[in-house]
Amino acid sequence: MQKLILASVLGLSLALAACSKAEQQKTNADVNDAAAKVKSDVQEAAHSPEAKKLGSEIKQAAGDAVQVTKEAAKGAAQGAREGAAKVEAKHNGGKDQATDDDAKK
Repeated sequence: MQKLILASVLGLSLALAACSKAEQQKTNADVNDAAAKVKSDVQEAAHSPEAKKLGSEIKQAAGDAVQVTKEAAKGAAQGAREGAAKVEAKHNGGKDQATDDDAKK
């Protein structure tokens, strides 16, 4: 088993060493060219009118969402106040009744 692993590592080393210096440099240059093209394309896309328009639309949508959230929070707070007032009125009404009953005894 160890001999098989050793032979595989040796074969891989020989295969990698078989690449000439010129091939390694060409591959390196190809990778660098591809990276530069991707960078250029990304920068071009980021500064395009479509991207700027999309940014404006996202900003507008976020503002709309904030407004809707504020209005919903106001409605929820008002509903909570009204519900609390009803519960308190019902509770106080029952408490007054119980106090009257205790006074009669």
